[in-house]
Formats: sequence, C-alpha cells, structure tokens
Amino acid sequence: MLQLDPLRPPPLCARFALLPPLLSGYLLLTISSPALAETAKPQFEAGFMRQPPGQAADAGVLALQALAPHTPLQPGRYRVAVWVNHTPIEEQSILFHLAPGGDALQACLTGELLRSLDLREQALEAPLPNDESCVDLAELVPQAHVDFDSAQLRLSLSIPQIALSQDRRGSVPEHRWDSGINAAFVNYQASTQHSRRSDGRSERSQDLYLNTGLNLGGWRLRSNQTYRENPLGERQWTRNDTYAQRDLPGLRANLTVGETFTGSEMFRGFAFSGVRLASDQDMLSDAQQQYAPVIRGVAQTRAKIEVLRNGYPIYSTYVAPGPYALDDLSVGSGHGELEVVITESDGQVSRFTQPYSSLGSLLRDGVWRYSATAGRYNGAEELDSPAFWQGTLARGGVWNSTLYGGVLSSDYYRAGVAGVARDFGEFGALSIDVTRASSDLGGALGQVQGHSYAVRYGKSFQSGTNLRFAGYRYSTQGYRDFQEAIQQRNFDTRYPGNRRSRLEVSAYQTFAQSSSLSLTLSQEDYWTSGYQRRQYQLQYSTRIGEVGVNLFASQALSSRYTDNRLLGLSLSFPLEFGRPHRAAFDIQRTNGQYSERASVQGAALDNRLSYQTSLANDASQRKSAAVSLAFQSGQANYGVGYSAGSGYRSLSLNTSGAMVLHAQGVTFGSYLGETMALLHVPDVEGIGLQNATSSRSDAEGFLLIPHLRPYRINPVALDTDDLSPEIIIDNTSLQLVPRRGAVVMSRFDTRHVLRMVLTLLQPDGRPLPFGAQVSDEHEQILGVVGQAGQTLLASSQPGLQRLQVRWGVAGSQTCHVTLDPSVMPEDSGYRIQTFECSPGGAHDDLSTSTTDSEGSRP
Repeated sequence: MLQLDPLRPPPLCARFALLPPLLSGYLLLTISSPALAETAKPQFEAGFMRQPPGQAADAGVLALQALAPHTPLQPGRYRVAVWVNHTPIEEQSILFHLAPGGDALQACLTGELLRSLDLREQALEAPLPNDESCVDLAELVPQAHVDFDSAQLRLSLSIPQIALSQDRRGSVPEHRWDSGINAAFVNYQASTQHSRRSDGRSERSQDLYLNTGLNLGGWRLRSNQTYRENPLGERQWTRNDTYAQRDLPGLRANLTVGETFTGSEMFRGFAFSGVRLASDQDMLSDAQQQYAPVIRGVAQTRAKIEVLRNGYPIYSTYVAPGPYALDDLSVGSGHGELEVVITESDGQVSRFTQPYSSLGSLLRDGVWRYSATAGRYNGAEELDSPAFWQGTLARGGVWNSTLYGGVLSSDYYRAGVAGVARDFGEFGALSIDVTRASSDLGGALGQVQGHSYAVRYGKSFQSGTNLRFAGYRYSTQGYRDFQEAIQQRNFDTRYPGNRRSRLEVSAYQTFAQSSSLSLTLSQEDYWTSGYQRRQYQLQYSTRIGEVGVNLFASQALSSRYTDNRLLGLSLSFPLEFGRPHRAAFDIQRTNGQYSERASVQGAALDNRLSYQTSLANDASQRKSAAVSLAFQSGQANYGVGYSAGSGYRSLSLNTSGAMVLHAQGVTFGSYLGETMALLHVPDVEGIGLQNATSSRSDAEGFLLIPHLRPYRINPVALDTDDLSPEIIIDNTSLQLVPRRGAVVMSRFDTRHVLRMVLTLLQPDGRPLPFGAQVSDEHEQILGVVGQAGQTLLASSQPGLQRLQVRWGVAGSQTCHVTLDPSVMPEDSGYRIQTFECSPGGAHDDLSTSTTDSEGSRP
C-alpha cells in the first residue's frame, strides 16, 4: 500500500502506475455501452477478484453484476459514422431493423448508399437496385461483412478491394466540401537589419511582406503588398496579385477576377489584369489527377486481373469474357513497369508487362484541362498594357496520348500552339508541339513572324537513373513570345533579345540506399547577340557512418555578363554534449577563391527553439563570427541574429506569422497557406495538434492550422498528453474537407470536471473491499473501489456531496462518505484525500484521516 507523503509527492508516473486497472473498471461502469438487443446475461466469477484479508471472497459481486445488463437500441433511423475497410467515409442517416432471429439490429443498405461508397457494379454477381430496398451485402459480395457498433454509432463495412471502384480513389463527395466561414486574415513577414562599420558609418534596411485575404460567402479576395527601405533610406510600397476568386464545382474550375498570372502549360506565363476561368485538377480524384496507362487485353472467361508494381499488388478486379480495358489505375507520377496477371476461371494463368512513362502534359483518358483568359498585360516593367485573350485546351485520349492546343491574341500579337504527348512505355514519354506567332513590333521593325518547336522527354532506366524531364525548344529568328514582343516594341533596356534555343534537363540517380546524384541544367542563347545564359546545379550526397557528405557545383547568373561558378564540399556529423547537436564544415571555391565555414546547431524546447553559431573565412580572407536564435511559438515565429567581422557589426531581427479576424475575435498563429482551418477548444489554452506541433491554442481556445489540402480529407487530432485531468474532450479527432482558399472552422466540445482519487477505509482502518460500488445520492453508479481501497471519481458538481458505497445487500455491507471536492488537497489536477466510510445511514458522522500517515495514494 503506497503511503501519502505531503512533503515530497512521488513522481507522476509512479502515482498513476496503479490507475489503469482502476480506470478500466471505472470506464466499464460509467460509460453506457448499449447492446444491439437483449441477450443472455453473462455471469462473472467474483472469486477471481483478490480481496484483502478479512473480506468476503464475493465482496465484488455487485460490481461484476453491473457489467452484464445492457440497454438495447430500438429499430429506427440513426445517424451513424460509416467506415469502409477501416477508412472513415462520412456520417449518414441509415435505417436499422431487426435482423432475422430478432437478437440484433441490421443496417438497411440501399443501392444508392452502396454506390456512394464506390462499390464497383461490374464486379457484382447482380446489379444494385434503384429503389429503397435493402441489399444483403454478404450475398452480393463474397467475403464482405457488416458490423454495427451501437455504443459508438459506427457502421463498419469490410469489402474486398476487387469490389471497389478505383477511379474515384482519393476523392471526396462534393457535398462534403466546406466553404468555411467569413473571415479576414493577414500573413506577415517582417525583418530589419542594422549594421555599423569601423569607419563609423551605419546602415539600416527594413522589409515587410503582407499577404492579405478576405473570405465572404463563396468569394475569396487576396492581395500581396511589400514595403522596403534600403540602406540609402529609399522607401518603396508595391502591390500585386490582387484578385477575387471562387470555385465552380460543376465545371471543376476556378473563376478569378483581378490581378494574377496566366498558366504556363502552353504559353509562357505572364502577369495580367482581367478575368480567368481555369480547370482545377485538385477537384478530381487522385487517380484522375495523375496519368496512368490503359491496360488492354482479352479474357477467355470471367477472369481475375491483378496489377503489380515492383512486386507489390496495386490493383485487382474481375472482368467479363471478351475484350477489356482497365482505365482506372493509380500509379503515381514518374515512370516504371507494371506486371499484369490474368487468372481465368479454369485456373489458367497468363502474365505480361506494361511499361509506362509520364510527363506533366499527359492526362488520363477522358480528363480535360482548360483555361480561358481575357484582360490586359500587367508586367512589372510598367510598359505598354495591351488587351489580350487566351484559351488553352488539353484532353487525354486513346493510345495513352494527350492532345493539346491554345491561342493567344492581342492588339499586335497573334499566336497558336498545337501538340501531342504520348506514353511509349519502355521507350519513355514524349511530347512534341509547335507554336506559330506573329508580332507587330512597330517602327522600322514592323511585322515579324516565326515558329517555335518544342520536344520534351522523360523516362526511368533500369540502372536507377530517373530522367525526370528533358526539353529542348528551338525558335526561328522571327518568333517572339508575348512578353518579348511587348519589351522589344517598347524598347525596354532589360530586353536581352529573342531566344534562339532553350535546353532544360533534370535527372536523378540513386546509388545503394544512402547515395544520390542530381543534376538540374538550363541553357539559353539568343539570335541578336552572342549572349548565352547557362545555369546548373550538380549535387552528390552520401553518408559514411554518421558523417553526411555533400559535394556540389553550380553556376548562377548574377548579371547579364557575369556568372558565379561555385564548387563546394560539406561535411556534417553529430555531436553529443548535454543534448544532441550537429556540426558542419563547408569549403567553397567561388570564381577561383576559397572560403570556409564551420557551424554548430541544435534545438531545445521540443525543437521549438533552434540555435546556431558559426565561424567563417570568406573569399577575401576576412574572418567573421555569427550566432542566431529562432523560436516557434503557437502565435508567431521569431528570429534574431548577430554577426561580426573585419570592420563591421550587424544585428538582424525577423518575425513571421498570421492574424485571422473572425466573428468570435482575433486569433494569431504561424504563417498560413492558401487553405486553412480555425479550431475552437473552448477555454483550453496551450493545447496542440498531433500533426502540427507548432500550433497552440490561445487563452480562448482558438488555434490555426495552415496548409490544408483542398477538396481532400484532412485528419486533425488534438494532442491531449498535457491536457489537465479536469478537462474532458469526448471526441479529440475530426476530418476537414475545405474548398480551395477556405477558412474552415470546427469546435471540440469540452467538459470540466473535478477529478478525485479517494482512499476509502472502514472504521477499523481496513480498506474497503475490492469491487465495492460507489454511487451518488441518486443511486447512479460513479465507480468502483480498486486495490487498497482506492477509487477514481469525476464530479461536475462542486460543493458538498454524499456518496454511498455498497459491496453487498446487507446493511453492514453499506457505508457513506460526505465530501466537498472544492476544499480537498490538489496535486497535478487530482484532488487526493483519504476518508473513513461511515457505516449504515450515519453519513453525517464523518471522519477524515490525515494524509501523512493513513492515506493511500496512486
């Protein structure tokens, strides 16, 4: 028996070590678990409950008997959570009736309900009914079964994968898309730097970036503003990307009005002011968003077809005798090889392979991508703003191909593009297009016209090389894109000339499990000059024991005629002193000069605080030292850095975060993405999320979740590890399905209770029997007595309370306790005290034992 020690309480883990058996008994007695129907009452053997000396062996029989009876649900319509193959779908109102035999409830599964669950009708023995008649799923789909948990109102269906449609995998029904609440928000990034040089001169610069938004009904208003002050004291305020937008689910598209950018799938993208209607691929299912090959063949009988990738099954279905085409695979992006296994009804098995490759321009058969834009050019150059209109259209078709094309027309510019992309399987994916443009450059230049030809290729090789993308575009001397035509017509000094060719390559190679080589290259040359612009990044990464090695080379354009060539080696390895740290050493060669840098970085406070210190020697052999701190709070991120070197000192400060104004107040949080959520856990401060550790609720219980996926299920679960025992949240998880740009709001209902750990003793000092029932004055069972007379109770009513404890039917097997939770000693959220239980009805004669000698403590 653990003794109470008021001077030095035992650790929390030791105090709670005895609670699991007590909690389990408490929950079993207090949580209602209605059965489906009245069944034979189970019998429990009280002799298995070990009683202390002097207590009857059957003292816990009352507690055991309380486990047996259940209250059944009556037939009728209930709103239940529907799960398919352990995946939550949505809540639905479903009719339940008595199953044959009358001992359970059975869900009425209609054809409409099963279709909404993506049951694949082609794989069924009989078609689904169109009326409200009930379907026996087990007869319709072999090995399927249905389970109803009446306590949680959850209907769980287990359906073999071959009977489920794949073409909507990852999609969410449109009626679940949440438009969110009316709200306004501001994302901000602010920084300032102050430098002082050895000659006494000081410089200061400041930057402020704002991304503002307002959601009203189905419309979303967005705008970006920038304020900058350079070291010369010059201030500049700019604004861009100011537009209103709403989604159009029926068209699977978004309508945008204002300042934004055109797409870059066919023509070079540019800024404009006007209106744009463009399809939104995120509204499609995961399978429809990504290209996958169509697998064709002929089945001799009703055959089972399985598709494997790298030896793992990814798809299975049944087909009728005759030709078939599987157009609902989901294989992800990239390239590879599929193995197709056909098992006929007579057991005959045949196999073949289906190589596939993908490019960004490839679409699944039957999928459309389109845009229609009208407005005025709105480039940052502040040149001419000609009116224009543009339209693009692409459609996935047969033979694993996609056709696409578009037109662009303005006052002095006309262009049209047409192209085709095709998956050639083991030979890779290829796209070819041609663009014809006619430009009126004005003055002596007059009318020019020309063509631009583009080829793109992608493939994965057996050696592990993934040629993610390779493209080449060649343009004749008279070709201009829209932006080039405007710059040349307006004699813009930043116009480098019209492009002659452009080469782009992106490749990735893996070696074993810890090494990789990547290359990104782009090169452009121009007709009117010998100017050539080349940029590349080459990186090799590996690991030798605990040491990470990174070799890199790059060339980046810093001005029109000056390139920065860089070659470097970086080593990183762990350090153990106090807490884990990581050290790094870098050496770089830039344009023939060497620089070195050594740094140590670490983190604290559950990685919310990060710090770094470094020593450096630059290419001019000037030495410097720097230290920086960064902190992530629940409402904002903060950073500070200090550096000192030869002839200068510099201090910088930065912060970023967000502020959301809604009907219930203002909530602060981390920088938000396009789509977000506002959660409310009333009056619970500091609670976080399991999948977003940086978010914490404020004093009113509001917290923000950034970067949600639009039109998809976003699971959210509260992190209750540090939740006070006196707060109960019945459901700590939910699913959010926001529309693009929405601010969705959800509430977690909370209840506040007083948690009490009581040690109940008989007048002679012995603990009450194990299994004795504790009830209130209304005879509602609150809990049971566990080992050493301990019981855990929760009360929502402060003030004086009278409890009754029974472990038998005789008057001598009953006692009473009167207590006031508000005056009981509190420790870590639990009110802990030892009481002597008064026999019979003499509950007013209360004796409270001292907590330093007699009390038992969990």
